[in-house]
Amino acid sequence: MEMPSGLTYYTADEVAECLPYREHLPAEYGDWGKLYSKLWSILSDAKNPTPLGGDGSDGTVELPEDRLELDNDDKAVNWWSQLTPIEQNAIACAYADEFGDSP
Repeated sequence: MEMPSGLTYYTADEVAECLPYREHLPAEYGDWGKLYSKLWSILSDAKNPTPLGGDGSDGTVELPEDRLELDNDDKAVNWWSQLTPIEQNAIACAYADEFGDSP
């Protein structure tokens, strides 16, 4: 499944915490916590994660527009392919619910 373009700059933790993907996972998937854990492990495994908020003095960023670097491997554009089709569909549908884009 193609990733919704609006997810490009989302980090794995943002998806885990902010999108209602749980309701789009089929019963046969089992516990939604598997996807939640998978997303957080993607963030944990990132070699070049997005710097979190701060004043910029220690490599962090203060403004949201400074979080738009695609080289950070915690962005969806970099980890989308690690998800199963069921997981991709659930996240795409959740994104569509939130922002009106159809998957």
